[in-house]
Amino acid sequence: MEIRQLRAFVAIARAGSFTHAARELGVAQPALSQRLRALELELGVVLVERGNRTGGLTEAGRDLLPRAERILAEVHDAGEQLAAHARLGRGTVRLGCALQTLLEGRLAPLLARFHAAHAGVRIVLQEAHTEQVLALLGRGEVDLGLIHLGRTSEGDTVGSEAARGGLSLLRLAREPLVVIVAPGHRLASRTSLRLDDLDDEDFVSFAPGATVRRLVTTAAEARGVRLRIACSTANIGTIRAVVAAGLGVSIVPASGAAVASPVLRALPLTAPRLERIITLARSSARYESPVMAALRQALCDELRTLGPARRAPARR
Repeated sequence: MEIRQLRAFVAIARAGSFTHAARELGVAQPALSQRLRALELELGVVLVERGNRTGGLTEAGRDLLPRAERILAEVHDAGEQLAAHARLGRGTVRLGCALQTLLEGRLAPLLARFHAAHAGVRIVLQEAHTEQVLALLGRGEVDLGLIHLGRTSEGDTVGSEAARGGLSLLRLAREPLVVIVAPGHRLASRTSLRLDDLDDEDFVSFAPGATVRRLVTTAAEARGVRLRIACSTANIGTIRAVVAAGLGVSIVPASGAAVASPVLRALPLTAPRLERIITLARSSARYESPVMAALRQALCDELRTLGPARRAPARR
């Protein structure tokens, strides 16, 4: 098996299309098809179903995919490890990030400082939900993952169940969730709120798959609170704008409410108390290059100042 054949197969599996996979790899579609066909002839099995330019996997293809992903991750790591001998202080770090509220605040300046101190290092940033970041880590598509787990005052947690075996989760800090309302909202004069106070309110929610949404809906269901979702979005800026316009209330991480504009009222949520646990994830089985280790340490030093959290890594 040739590496380029495995790359062709994995690209087709991920893209679900020969056309999109060829574009991603920067090769002509006939060349891509030839690489896949050569791999299938060598293995003696059909890996991808052909039809209307799609690339659905056969049972053999589904069996091969996770192993092929591991092989390509090992090839990438070997290149990074050997390159470090020749060009110390240079390289690429691929960072998956589910912390949008921190990215627009503390993380962007941190990455800028890191780049200034390590001019030869290229940082590739990919935003996704926690579950998606953990999947990217498991497939070797990112090197580090900044994610958040969720926890209620009753001890219920969400998020960690998506971690595959071999992933190390280092909990860095805890951050409370707060209720945000427009200044003219009927609840704006309150000093704190209970989740029950939001029963049947128009609610502005994060999109499905977001850890904060899962945490809030889990707590609401446990207390019999009905949150009438009027708007759903993946963008914290959109949530703030919609709430400021008076179209509903929302529950967001405290850092997501700490902005000058638009003007909002942020109220502590006291019953139940909801918090997100800011967590750094990486694969304990993968080679850690010097630049990856440097970025990991910089992220730990910065984010641990947000608040207390368990320092020991949790492995699944």
